Amino acid sequence: MRTVVLFPTAGEAEAFRRRCPDIACRITGVGLAAAAAATARTIVAERPERLLLAGIAGVYPVSDIALGEVVAVAEERMAGLPAKYADAYRPTSDLPGLRTAVSNSVARSGAESAGADVENMEGAAFFAVAAALDVPAAEVRAVSNRVGEPFAAWRVAEACEALAQELERIVNEIQIR
Repeated sequence: MRTVVLFPTAGEAEAFRRRCPDIACRITGVGLAAAAAATARTIVAERPERLLLAGIAGVYPVSDIALGEVVAVAEERMAGLPAKYADAYRPTSDLPGLRTAVSNSVARSGAESAGADVENMEGAAFFAVAAALDVPAAEVRAVSNRVGEPFAAWRVAEACEALAQELERIVNEIQIR
């Protein structure tokens, strides 16, 4: 099954590209609009059979997920929308062997948890486009920081290495090619 792995930034993709140079990777850009546009462009241009979004995330204080831990997103929500407009997106492709988490997509870090474990800036847009174009999709995140911490305190390199290690394992288990 031809899978394309999307990363918000080249920095998030770097360690994975070193480990798995033959796997198709694309950079979406940071944020909801960039992720939606890149996801649509990838689907139209490349016709993948499955998409995987991978990147870093912040963990909310209410969660017991540790810094550096890698999780599969079991539910992605758009933070800040009134309940009557809020959708929850769920993966349509499995990621074996990972703890699952609920995630909020945010335009800016620091939204209320509202029951989510982690936050990111691309997931809801990615899932919305993949669902609209009927492409199976999943999301994996490595925790780089606690929500609200200054960027200088983030452990980006550590999280990206953990992410690459888990993605390599996933690639070998589900035989992405």
